[in-house]
Amino acid sequence: MINTIIFDMGMVLIDFRWRQFYHDMGLTGERFERMADATVRHPIWNEFDRGEYTDEMMLEGFIKNDPEMEPEIRIMMGERFPEFLKKYDYTDEWMDYYKSRGYKIYILSNFSGKAFRDCADELDYVKKADGAVISYQVGLIKPDPAIYRLLLDKYDIDPKEAVFIDDNKDNIEAAKQFGLSTILFKSREDADKKLYELGVR
Repeated sequence: MINTIIFDMGMVLIDFRWRQFYHDMGLTGERFERMADATVRHPIWNEFDRGEYTDEMMLEGFIKNDPEMEPEIRIMMGERFPEFLKKYDYTDEWMDYYKSRGYKIYILSNFSGKAFRDCADELDYVKKADGAVISYQVGLIKPDPAIYRLLLDKYDIDPKEAVFIDDNKDNIEAAKQFGLSTILFKSREDADKKLYELGVR
């Protein structure tokens, strides 16, 4: 019987709205694509989430990827950085709903330290969880099996009694290797339906 729900954050509990952010910065066409390729679509972004690089190292890395985009990259990494993230309207109510019914709630997410600091107002829901493992804090990112093992061991979670919700298929497949029930996130409504099918009321 499921008694524990493990949530991913980005695109499940919070909108990683980088496309809209870059459009809001006035980036279109080729410059939009170059900005994306130099930052969020570049492999270095994963190292941002892993927490091995400082903010300054990340800034330098992004600029090195496309020096001509330096002015825009500096703006992105500056005061406007919080525009990357927006909590979904349903997030607090969704977590409260299952907590009120006695389910344990945990978070397992790839997230950078800068996002955690600069976007704190949009991440207030994290305190609702019974516990969390965030990639930058532990130097691991999904789908590395070690980060799943860390969560399970740290909070003494029985995989047979837990379900993991994530929007990334690779992350879901990694979770299955531990015996966790899984839901590939598409929408809250779809996730609620699948939770119900697992006996989660």
